[in-house]
Amino acid sequence: MDFATFHREVLPRSCADGRGPMAAGALRPGDALSLVSGDSAFTYRSTGGDVVVAAGADAATVVELDGAAWADLLDESWSVFGLLYADRVRMREGEFTMLAVWEAPLQALWFGRPVYGADAVHALGGVDVGRSFTLEDSDADLADFLRTAGFLVLRGVLAQEEIDALNALVATERAAAAPGDGRSWWATNADGAEVCCRLTYMAGRDATIAGLAGDPRFVRIAALADPDLRPCLDRLDGVSVVIKNPAVVSGLSDLPWHRDCGIGGHRMLCPGLNVGIQLDRADEANGQLHFLAGSHHHAAQQGPPPGLDAPVVAVTAEPGDVTVHFGHTLHAAPPPSSPTAGRKALYLGYHLPAAFDAVSPGQSYNDVLVVRDGGRVKSPEEVAAG
Repeated sequence: MDFATFHREVLPRSCADGRGPMAAGALRPGDALSLVSGDSAFTYRSTGGDVVVAAGADAATVVELDGAAWADLLDESWSVFGLLYADRVRMREGEFTMLAVWEAPLQALWFGRPVYGADAVHALGGVDVGRSFTLEDSDADLADFLRTAGFLVLRGVLAQEEIDALNALVATERAAAAPGDGRSWWATNADGAEVCCRLTYMAGRDATIAGLAGDPRFVRIAALADPDLRPCLDRLDGVSVVIKNPAVVSGLSDLPWHRDCGIGGHRMLCPGLNVGIQLDRADEANGQLHFLAGSHHHAAQQGPPPGLDAPVVAVTAEPGDVTVHFGHTLHAAPPPSSPTAGRKALYLGYHLPAAFDAVSPGQSYNDVLVVRDGGRVKSPEEVAAG
């Protein structure tokens, strides 16, 4: 929709529906953001209990987008981070970090999507979000926990010999990978060495890995979310392996709080499911996933809300364990603490048919991350700093 028409005709109705207080809950009183597109400008400002929108650009943070970028942001084809990596957003005044702060409030105003807060924690009730399961548990119990928490931890899904075989395949692929090959991500450690932090499209190069998608165990796991989910082997990074490295100083080896639709495509990619086969022990020393329980129905955020006793679950896992999470569940993979860390996890992605209609083979929203620097994926802070 046209930028000016949206702000003059559509947004006032949304504000009148009570979305302003929902958005204001994620902001400080006085926080303001000005959006500019073409000859039109509008400023969003938090009063503390509401968000008001007025014509003009008088905020300390002024963001300029052309008409196409505005349309992509409004229909969630691309997020603010996707536009940043694609050089499609210009900070006329202020820092990109403030635009990122406004992403969740804007989604609350525009789409009526709630911001994660005390209500979300209360909705979890007495659920033990730190518990884990096995495939001996019933589908009903597994699906209920996944729907409630947004993630699931399954113990002992793969035998040790299966993990040994997968680790051997990953070692071969890792040794053959190089920056700019289009099938790997790279970062830089404190010694100045380039380290591989992700391998992509593994199923296209190995029949064993491609066969995992049809394994009855993983077919069953995917169906817990939706029986129409299909394994994604040839697009959206295919089957990938995430590799933790110690002492990374540049690049996106250590993932901050994010959602897997955080670059864009939420309306096509969600509710998608990511199934992670743990190839090594996961813990604080070797690297581990953190999930924010119950966050999969909420607006994008860059971490648990400050001041909230949020149910963050740090997953400790053994080789052969499997993690399952909706792509829209807020999660993070902070730096490992050990100087010898090297945890690996192999991910199978599952999506609804709409994602296959929208994304062609060989394409991924993450492509915008890797085309900038020959596979050396930069953090948002590095990109924003130029």
